[in-house]
Amino acid sequence: MEIGDMIELNRGQYKHWALYIGHGKVIQLVTPDGPSRVSFCSFSSSSGSVSCKGMITIETLQDVAAGNTYKINNYLDDEYKPRRTDVIMGEVDKMRGRTITYDLLGRNCEHFVTFLRYGKSKSQQADDFLNNVLTGTAGLLGVLTAVSASTAAAMGLQVSGVLSYPAHPVFPVKA
Repeated sequence: MEIGDMIELNRGQYKHWALYIGHGKVIQLVTPDGPSRVSFCSFSSSSGSVSCKGMITIETLQDVAAGNTYKINNYLDDEYKPRRTDVIMGEVDKMRGRTITYDLLGRNCEHFVTFLRYGKSKSQQADDFLNNVLTGTAGLLGVLTAVSASTAAAMGLQVSGVLSYPAHPVFPVKA
């Protein structure tokens, strides 16, 4: 395993992503209450906005895997050139321990690790999910998700699976 390798962890119904940073450790974007809960989102009645937060943590790969299977999956290497290790580690140093905006379909753990590795933010998992919703293969869940996504869009939330972040840092942080 090399610094900058993207680690795909099998969590059953979804894949969690982390980036290997050496010495058995990974950096990841997680929600404060775990990946399956939504209590990390808050609603402001005064502004009518929804705010979701994620935490950037560094842990051992063994702890993050928690008994689940995982593999190295640098699936975008044919499309994008991986950044140099010193560039990746510079981003890691800037982001560790931060709380940032989190969006399941626009700024999730996969977007985070692809940004670190390539300087481009992409989530094939989010793209596939959105494609299933649009083609109707997700059934009733797809309809409900589409309604949720359109509600989120009306509230100004990002609902695209692929993002391009023109400003640095790519994942805006609050001091």
